[in-house]
Amino acid sequence: MTNPFKYGRIVTGEDFADREKEIEQLLKDLKSGQNILLYSPRRYGKTSLIINVLNVLLKEKIITVFIDLYGCISISDLVDKIIEETVIPAQGTVQKVADFLKGWISNLRPEIALNPDGSIGISLKKEVQALGAEKVLSQILDAPQKLAETKKRPMIVVFDEFQEISNMDGLNIEKTMRSRFQNHKNVTYLFAGSRKHLIDEIFGQEKRPFYKFAKPFPIENIPRRDFAKFIHRKFKETKILIDPKTIELILDFTKGHPYFTQELCHEIWNIASETNEVKAADFAEAIKTILYQHGDYFTRVWDYLALSQRKLIFALAQENKVISVYSTVFIEKYDLTSASHVEKAIDYLEKEGIIEHDAEAYYIGDIFLNEWVKDKICSSNALNKASPVKRRPRSTKKQKLRRHSR
Repeated sequence: MTNPFKYGRIVTGEDFADREKEIEQLLKDLKSGQNILLYSPRRYGKTSLIINVLNVLLKEKIITVFIDLYGCISISDLVDKIIEETVIPAQGTVQKVADFLKGWISNLRPEIALNPDGSIGISLKKEVQALGAEKVLSQILDAPQKLAETKKRPMIVVFDEFQEISNMDGLNIEKTMRSRFQNHKNVTYLFAGSRKHLIDEIFGQEKRPFYKFAKPFPIENIPRRDFAKFIHRKFKETKILIDPKTIELILDFTKGHPYFTQELCHEIWNIASETNEVKAADFAEAIKTILYQHGDYFTRVWDYLALSQRKLIFALAQENKVISVYSTVFIEKYDLTSASHVEKAIDYLEKEGIIEHDAEAYYIGDIFLNEWVKDKICSSNALNKASPVKRRPRSTKKQKLRRHSR
């Protein structure tokens, strides 16, 4: 039987845990032409939510475009990505793509080719080099509006991981995008991001071009009661018994985080599938298994940190969440030297996505990294010691085979 708990990839349909209210509200806003800024901490199921919304819109004959900016490192990449995700799907063939581009941007000469797998490849890198990035980008940004006019249908365009434009001459790109997008009458935009401090800078600072351009739409944890029902249903559908108290333990540990909850349930299901029942020891055994699986990665993260950053991670793991990170009491308790040392450590760790903060406090974003630090570092107070040795969890032969086959 297939494990019903999916994580680490986009999920839709029955595998997508309860987000009915968010889907309903997003559909209303997008269909009414309201631009959206959708943001959440990493691994909250943001992209899965977007794809589920786009699937509904497609059925209503609305053109949808999904542009993932993760991995784009230059304006040339951005230009090519926009064309690849807008013009190519809409036109379908090399000839139609060429005809559309010729009629719309006759001064540009994109390179168009048919790839061995049958897909259409397109590049404007030479044009960017010859004419300048901003000039080419300003024309390409009008692609969605031109297509919507041609097809006589509304269009929804999603820019996922929108904060990545900060790595590509961000402010100038923002100015160019805002100047073009504000004139697009047939296109609605959804900007999504997971690096909150960067998203806040782009959309929250009054002097920035995108200030108040989109309606903020934060993604919160799935309501505990709904998530508990989802977990119980998935175990029941695969004929595995689970005590409601164990579900409460799971949600207490993961704090209802969508990704980590699915990951933990996935491992518990693997263990329980041998007996068709979740036993009392399976919860702890699943956590131990996950810590073992990620041990090499967590060790590399720890080894790469400077001492001041290790001390802060150590402190956050001990406290779970810290409101007053700059307080004298907190700094002295964990030998963090000074407020300026804490500030520098926070700046680095936030940029690397290791720690996060909400309106209340700072915390380690990865719940299992937090547990690993508690288990391997806090237990031995090994701030200056060599990297801890991983401990292999107890497992059956069947589980070992599963682990090595992933």
